[in-house]
Amino acid sequence: MGSLWGSTCECRNCEFRFSSHHSHGSYRGDPPMGGYFYVVCADCAVQHMVPTRGARGPADGERMELCAVSTERGQVRLQGSGVYLEFYELADAATWSDLFTLSTTACPACCAQGVLKVELHAGDACPRCKRMALNCDRMP
Repeated sequence: MGSLWGSTCECRNCEFRFSSHHSHGSYRGDPPMGGYFYVVCADCAVQHMVPTRGARGPADGERMELCAVSTERGQVRLQGSGVYLEFYELADAATWSDLFTLSTTACPACCAQGVLKVELHAGDACPRCKRMALNCDRMP
């Protein structure tokens, strides 16, 4: 698995950890996928895996289902939520987050809208404990 972009953020208060890296898919996934990344809810701190068709990230116009992840006998299993993010390549996007339909997508776990994040930043409040600012390391 190789990281193509992103950062790793963690909270020193409650040990929350979130990685915004996109990774290549795995032969252990069911169904097989080209790649994946995670989305976190800033309200309830639940993380959802988002499979992508391509190993290098989502394609323009790609619709991706937010999934819960479980492991059975070493096999990664995804449970679809019925909630989808869309990705659009926009020339005027200022950040990676601007390319996703985050503001119009509700969290499958808590149903809050506009709280999903594909990346977190140093100084953001921890989604889990809400008391500590996150420390983040950006990948080159």
